[in-house]
Amino acid sequence: MLDLRPGDYVECVDNSPRSPISTIMPEGDRLYTVEEVRFIAGGYSLRLNELAPSCYMGGPCTCGDCGWDARRFRRVYRPEARKLELFKAMLRTLKPAIADPVPIGN
Repeated sequence: MLDLRPGDYVECVDNSPRSPISTIMPEGDRLYTVEEVRFIAGGYSLRLNELAPSCYMGGPCTCGDCGWDARRFRRVYRPEARKLELFKAMLRTLKPAIADPVPIGN
């Protein structure tokens, strides 16, 4: 089971073309956003928001049937902004001053 879904951030870890029609490839070590995940021929194919793959019919894909092998990418955790607000609020709150130690037994 693939743990990727539309909206996830992924990093390209393999941008070597494996097919002569693969003229458009994602850049290695760059972040992309998953547009679509499809199960194809025993594996998964990804479409990316930022880049259209080469099409088997020629040129950049407009048919919607093309994509990149999901094994070329790793998921990158990027928290949603609304989840970060709780932690930002914690950082903004004033911390109580630490009292000076009081000697015992005087």
